[in-house]
Amino acid sequence: MLEQWVIIAANSAERPWSGSMATPIKSTQPEHDPGCYLCPGVTRATGSENPDYQGAYAFDNDFPTLAANAPDVNDASDPLFITNSAKGKCRVLCWSEKHNATLASINEQQMIDAANLWRNEYITLSADPTIAQVLIFENKGVEIGVSNLHPHGQIYATNFVTENATRMRSSFAQYTLKNKAPLLQTMLSSEPVQQQLMVEQCNHWSVIVPFAARFSYETWIIPHRAITSIAEASEEEIAELALCYQRQVRRYDALFERSAPNITLLHNAPCDNHEHNQHWGFHIAFHPPLRDASKMKFLAGFEAGSSNIVNPLMPETAAQRLRQLAQAG
Repeated sequence: MLEQWVIIAANSAERPWSGSMATPIKSTQPEHDPGCYLCPGVTRATGSENPDYQGAYAFDNDFPTLAANAPDVNDASDPLFITNSAKGKCRVLCWSEKHNATLASINEQQMIDAANLWRNEYITLSADPTIAQVLIFENKGVEIGVSNLHPHGQIYATNFVTENATRMRSSFAQYTLKNKAPLLQTMLSSEPVQQQLMVEQCNHWSVIVPFAARFSYETWIIPHRAITSIAEASEEEIAELALCYQRQVRRYDALFERSAPNITLLHNAPCDNHEHNQHWGFHIAFHPPLRDASKMKFLAGFEAGSSNIVNPLMPETAAQRLRQLAQAG
């Protein structure tokens, strides 16, 4: 979908390792932290006070990367110094009122409520004519630089379509128009995925390791029917997605022997009225930064300089290990 090659180099995992070790951080978080700006009843840095909320709760980011009222800038007079306005809305999504919770630990109804929050936020933001893309994501874990451990995700709703989404939209459209079939669902039904890369298959969704995984334990959740965004999912599909999602983050916790760090992305279609948005394939991507329980995946010299990621684990091996965890659970 990104039209980029991935180098699978499983032999590199056998190199002697004397670098830093990603040891689990042993810390006990309180159920409520009065110093946490995301906890109920706390006064945030800007002076706004959180309500005494329960469960899933969303609000505008107090220190947004993007703002709707950003100044208009548009100068392409010099091709070496082009500027344009990046505008939008940034939202914070709290999964639970409990500071020490995670999406792996909350109960089933709370997980379903979190999934409904994803859908409701996408529907609201995508209806804004100034918004071209709504990216819902979660950064989890100090290993990737998260400073607030309260269980939460974020939304960047932008007045432009991001580079990766532009690439994916083109790929989805090219494949669908050429093959008269949706890309993700065709891939899902293929023999390599069904026989080697499947982690879990539900009634409406499947969890797979992608064929060209860029991270050792990257997984995707793919719907069995082609939909462009989470807005098109039925109530039954949303409920199953929520619990399927929760089982996958629990697998990561078991695999990495901790509350596992992760970057999770909900890939909804852009909402800028482009004709190719109709060919988009909604899916959720997990990008865990750990290679195993003790090693981080770093993007250093070759990868940073080439944009060709090196995966030190065969995707088929990753899928097998995750399947075993699913069966054990």
